[in-house]
Amino acid sequence: MTETSHVATRSALWSPLGLAHHNWPGRFTLLLATILLLLVSQPMFSGHAFAQNLAIVTMSLVLLTALYAFRGTRIYFAVALVLLIPSVGCRFALLFTPNPMLEIVSAISSCLFLAVTVVALVSRLFIVKSVTLDTISAAICAYLLMAVAFAYGFAVVELRNPGSFSAALFQRPAGDIAPLIASLHSFIYYSFVCLTTTGFGDISPVSEGARSLSVMEAVVGQLYVAILIARLVSLEVAQSMMKERE
Repeated sequence: MTETSHVATRSALWSPLGLAHHNWPGRFTLLLATILLLLVSQPMFSGHAFAQNLAIVTMSLVLLTALYAFRGTRIYFAVALVLLIPSVGCRFALLFTPNPMLEIVSAISSCLFLAVTVVALVSRLFIVKSVTLDTISAAICAYLLMAVAFAYGFAVVELRNPGSFSAALFQRPAGDIAPLIASLHSFIYYSFVCLTTTGFGDISPVSEGARSLSVMEAVVGQLYVAILIARLVSLEVAQSMMKERE
């Protein structure tokens, strides 16, 4: 298939939805879809026999899609690949050998990988010159991945210091399901509560490490929304002014 025919095919697909050429879904829209799959599937299948396998597959899919999204950025790709290997490797190893140390290594490497991805996404938002569907998807991805990264940070705190939270976030079923994998949705839930400063109160930080991380996430979440809106609005205004001059 030639490049011209490929473009024509994509145009025929997205034009009925009102999407112009520069607004076609791209790699960040794909990343957003995998993140939403992770967030929806975690609580939906919590407690099922295959919950562990589903958590591993969906999280690995998010990590691989993030790596694909920034495949052209050499520095990010090299750093992310170094973090991806122990993250995915330990996660699959937990299927056969539940081990607290493997859980800690997996959680730390996943947290760092997602943090690097968030930095890469935010950096891109301050480089682009126009607001497109992919730009908005990248902004949403950064916000959601920030919450997931902090969720793994909270998991590390609980693994290192059990009882860091007022509620028992780790489920410990009778089978061989790794506690971190089985309880990932609980940490994601608490992370979003902190990120959005909702504060339901059903889960509270008890240890100093948990409190510090919770405050950090609340502050970062509010600053991100404020700065991001200002950035996107300024881009949209500049884009509109350019069109008027033309």
